[in-house]
Amino acid sequence: IDVLTDPSATHHRRVNACGAIKTLTLKKTNQIPLVRTAGVVSSLTTVLCTVAATEEERTRCINALMQLCIPEENWKMVYLFPHTAEALARNMADKYPQIRYAACLSTSFLAKKNRKEMASNRILMYAIARVIEVDKNGNLEKKSAKDKKVLIAARLCTLKMLLHLSKDKDVSPKLARMESITTALVTVANHMEKDANILCMATLTNLTRHPDNLNHLMFKVPKLAAIFVTNVEGSEVECGKCALYALQNLSCDSNCRQELANTANLLGSVTKAAFKHDCPEQQLSALHTLKNLSDDPFNLVTMTNTPGCTATLLALANNSGSGMAQYLACDTLATLSHWLLTLSARKNTKLMGDEKDGAESGAKRVEMGRRTFETSTYQMWT
Repeated sequence: IDVLTDPSATHHRRVNACGAIKTLTLKKTNQIPLVRTAGVVSSLTTVLCTVAATEEERTRCINALMQLCIPEENWKMVYLFPHTAEALARNMADKYPQIRYAACLSTSFLAKKNRKEMASNRILMYAIARVIEVDKNGNLEKKSAKDKKVLIAARLCTLKMLLHLSKDKDVSPKLARMESITTALVTVANHMEKDANILCMATLTNLTRHPDNLNHLMFKVPKLAAIFVTNVEGSEVECGKCALYALQNLSCDSNCRQELANTANLLGSVTKAAFKHDCPEQQLSALHTLKNLSDDPFNLVTMTNTPGCTATLLALANNSGSGMAQYLACDTLATLSHWLLTLSARKNTKLMGDEKDGAESGAKRVEMGRRTFETSTYQMWT
């Protein structure tokens, strides 16, 4: 420990000291006592925060810290050390893939007991966002096969961590308002391997579960709705399911309904999903979304002008074997009909007939909007 904190120590002595601590941390029985030994964690984080530290020193120290983060009893204590968050953030941005992966894995362990603290740490969240965007501008193609595999594993690790954080009701609002995170998730969505894409969509969907997030996500996160639409239309079932659940949640906010209805291809893709009898969960979620959107009278024209929307609702409404789907279709049609009736049922009257000669020559005053069920002819002989 003294060697690690001594600036006059030679490189070889520092590397040996780092290696010694790393060797001690490999033994499970040592991991809990070492964290509680004065100077161990603080000396490791000091080296990891030192710009002049060599790759070998950082590699050994981050691996030692990772081992200390494994026991659940250490999760809270390790994060409480003053420079732990800075050390993790710095090394998640390291140019060496193995160091980056170890830092990501350490962070994922600590996130299980420090959700609120981590979600509030902008430096740490920014570092996580950079790990997620590792393939920005095709950077992964420039790496060797081995390095590429490690960097993808680091990205997958951080996505799992974000999914874990997004499931916490108190953390969700902080995470949704962390611009670096939401921007990164939207940027990489649909551009990763299958498992990573599912984690990405599940995280974004979890953020829509909190009512306080809906307005912010809709109007402050560009292209979010478009990403959901793309996944609804895509071939990956789990991503499509997550996207429909997210749209269903967003449509619950009255302020978001017009914006959603006017999003390109949204109503069309949701209508197609509502007609999928082979995917009952997606079908019901799509119908719930259409029902929520129909609650806004300004969406009446948009929905009725969407090809297949009314026809799909009518088909489902007449399908007695569809259960809840039939009920939702009927409810949506009833809502749309209500807005049509409201527009036509104006509380005023008008003089109808030969208005030149007045009421005495056959003109009569009728109430606008009332159903008369009368037939009108053109010069028909009686």
